[in-house]
Amino acid sequence: MRRFLLSFPFLALVLTACPSNTNPPLGRGSISGTVTLAATPGSLDANKLKVGPSSFPQLRDSEFVAGEVIIKFRPTISLQSVQNLRVGGVILQRVQDLGLEATSLYRAVGVDQAGTLELIRQLSARSDVVYAHPNFILKAFKTPNDDFYSLQWHYSKINLPQAWDIEDGTTNDVIVAVIDTGIVKAHPDFAGKLLPGYDFISNPQTANDGNGRDPDPEDTGNAGSEEEASGYHGTHVAGTVAAATNNSLGVAGVSWGAKIVPVRVLGVGGGSLADIIAGMTWAAGLSVTGVPNIAKPAQVLNLSLGGKFRCTDAPAYQDAINAINAQPQKPIIVVAAGNSADNASLYAPASCTGVITVGATEFRNFRSYYSNWGPRIDVMAPGGDSSVDRNDDKYVDGVLSTMKDDKATGADQYIYSFLQGTSMASPHVAGVAALMKSKKPTLDVTEALDILKRTARPLSNSACDGAYTNPYPTPSRALTSSDCGAGLVDVQAALSELGGSTPQPSFTLLINPTSAAITPGGSSQFTVSIARTGGFNSVVTLSLQGAPSGVSAQFNPNTTTANSSTMTLNVAGGTATGTYTLTVQGTGGSLTRTVGLSLTVGNPPPPVSLSGTLVAALFVTSTGAVDINKSKGVTLNQNSQNAPYNISDLEAGDYIVLAWKDVDGNGDVTQGDYLGGYVNSAGDLLLVQPTKSGINVAMDIVQGTGHLSTKADSFTPLLPKLKR
Repeated sequence: MRRFLLSFPFLALVLTACPSNTNPPLGRGSISGTVTLAATPGSLDANKLKVGPSSFPQLRDSEFVAGEVIIKFRPTISLQSVQNLRVGGVILQRVQDLGLEATSLYRAVGVDQAGTLELIRQLSARSDVVYAHPNFILKAFKTPNDDFYSLQWHYSKINLPQAWDIEDGTTNDVIVAVIDTGIVKAHPDFAGKLLPGYDFISNPQTANDGNGRDPDPEDTGNAGSEEEASGYHGTHVAGTVAAATNNSLGVAGVSWGAKIVPVRVLGVGGGSLADIIAGMTWAAGLSVTGVPNIAKPAQVLNLSLGGKFRCTDAPAYQDAINAINAQPQKPIIVVAAGNSADNASLYAPASCTGVITVGATEFRNFRSYYSNWGPRIDVMAPGGDSSVDRNDDKYVDGVLSTMKDDKATGADQYIYSFLQGTSMASPHVAGVAALMKSKKPTLDVTEALDILKRTARPLSNSACDGAYTNPYPTPSRALTSSDCGAGLVDVQAALSELGGSTPQPSFTLLINPTSAAITPGGSSQFTVSIARTGGFNSVVTLSLQGAPSGVSAQFNPNTTTANSSTMTLNVAGGTATGTYTLTVQGTGGSLTRTVGLSLTVGNPPPPVSLSGTLVAALFVTSTGAVDINKSKGVTLNQNSQNAPYNISDLEAGDYIVLAWKDVDGNGDVTQGDYLGGYVNSAGDLLLVQPTKSGINVAMDIVQGTGHLSTKADSFTPLLPKLKR
């Protein structure tokens, strides 16, 4: 594979191509395709050409299955009539029912990631389609007498030993579904704790067990795979939730009485959203085609997994959560915030509504250096830090739980290991939810979240910001207490607050969606829900806090005794671009409640048309330089955001294809212009030899400061010269 680098201070173009013919064909040819303006503008990387796939720049960092699309049709459409779809000459076949209304997984053969997003763009424009989005890939976020209980420092941090005197999880049966990599059923610390589960991984290669879906959720670990595999992640998570406790063996689980339903959805390289949705809905008691219904639906679901995409990018995910929350057993869904030291609003399921999103703390009750943060965090729980031993117990300060050693045999392979991550924090809270459900079976996610947040111990600004020395990406801004949600869970206080059958009057604010990207001059609407508990019926007055200059909100109604209000968020023209943490505050009676919202003020909308856009084929020499005299360009005059192009009479050889809209008319490629190239899924410019069709280019906004280099062999002068 040949790679070329055209260097200049502002922008580096990496060119990748399959081997060129030593003797290129004689004669002249053409290059043709389609140019598209980004439907939702992002920004062109200031250091390398990283144009997002067709029309979906917000999904650049997301992973998804090429050729697979999750589609929801309007209720009037019979799924039998859409078993096969033809979209732009590509055939999509319906392959999997997700257990959601009129929603299925479709697959097209031989389509790459860019082609998948183009299919989604076309499907989204159809009148019979409610939504179409990728099949995203998600990955794991990594005083009893039990032998190793003394090493479980993380339990005392949340006052769990004291809480066990109030409720140990044996008052009423509670079932917790661990939606993860499966489980090592033979581990002795799961004796008597497991209920029948299911393996929902449909791809045999991902499953790493020789088949697709089956009734055996055994965690296969790393055996037989050189790729990223499970590492017994689900086994570790399940041990924190409910390992057999007070059995003179191993470790203690948070809930002594809870039973575990292992639901296997992650394998080699993670798992697909379609499989995860199927596993979630099945565990909660909903029907999934081809799978026997669960005997006893789960009351708590733990998802220590996620992907870098907003929940609004995958509405099927939110649909699944809504359907689960509507089940009669009132399930509580607990999810990990993510381990990227990033805004949790950019990840799913952390950014979904109707779930409890958990960040991680370490031994000092600081936010763990890796933990995601921001307005979508509800509470924090111990996730550990395996790089240090701050408590001087001669072991790293990770979370200790059940594990397997593939190198050992017999009983020696069932071990206990320290891991760190929000994946380890989430099952702490799932176990607490199981304790709360054992004490009060009618508890739902709204009341549970209200109690957990009211009784949590806030982290200070410095504790949330994280005074650590571990080398890791630091947050993009100084964090404050609110970026760690309500703080560290306090199990004793939560169970005490739960009290008897009648909770104290209270309310919780929820917002949907939890994040938004709005361009200057635009607006967006949100539903602010007022979840009232314990007979709370006071008037609630709503307001927006922390808004930057140019951002305002109107609530309809503003003061209400109802259960919801519509908030319209307005972003004035000229508002500075960036990501902001906003707070919606509700005051009623003597109570004040808040809910966070992440707002990204983006670039202005794309130009109304491609008219005036230059599409260029730049001739690349054998040394990697561009020969402007052998390069050609055409100017589009179509008054649209999607138009064909054809560059003819090209000499045989290698070309890169670029498109440029000179928005400011200054004759140079500068900030605010639109730029794009023919790239692969990694964003590398591909070499093209004429004659070639289907060379499609997606354009996005150039963001940065100053002009590009004006060196003769650099990028800046090339396009203006062709536009003469």
